Amino acid sequence: MTGWRRVVAAATAGLAAAIALLLLGVQMEFACAWGAVAASVVAVVSHPMPDDPRDDAPMNEAEPRYRGSDVARLAWAVDLKAGTVGEVMTRRVRASLRRRLQHAGLDPDSPADAAAIDARLGSGLWERLSARRVTPADIEDALAAAERLEHDAPVPGQSHRSHIHHQPAAPRSIHAEESR
Repeated sequence: MTGWRRVVAAATAGLAAAIALLLLGVQMEFACAWGAVAASVVAVVSHPMPDDPRDDAPMNEAEPRYRGSDVARLAWAVDLKAGTVGEVMTRRVRASLRRRLQHAGLDPDSPADAAAIDARLGSGLWERLSARRVTPADIEDALAAAERLEHDAPVPGQSHRSHIHHQPAAPRSIHAEESR
């Protein structure tokens, strides 16, 4: 206990003992004396001993919102009994694959790129990851495909930013800059 908690605990014990004795009909002086004895006993008992390792230990409070690491949350997303993988893991793997496919110049939402995506990822893998029931084997295949995509070169003739359309900048007026 910290210092102020020890004082509060001792005072509460002394007051409770004095009130209890007064209710039993003991004279005021004796009730107060026994209350002081009770407070002293609580103060002495709650005081840390010189060799107590808790005396100088840092008081590290755990974060109240700590929900575990990403790895722990992903591990809980795998249901080995049912042979399925939770939505959290599936979304993260799909997002990673989507970024790598877009880097390679392929759009997973475009039906025109479906054949190229199947060639890069494996036959039907993107559809299996989009299904309601995803298995751990599908996740393993997706992670292996993500590693292959990392080492593959972009598709010739397509930029990794081909899905972004740039608008030409409006011409600036010289008078607008002078007024600043």
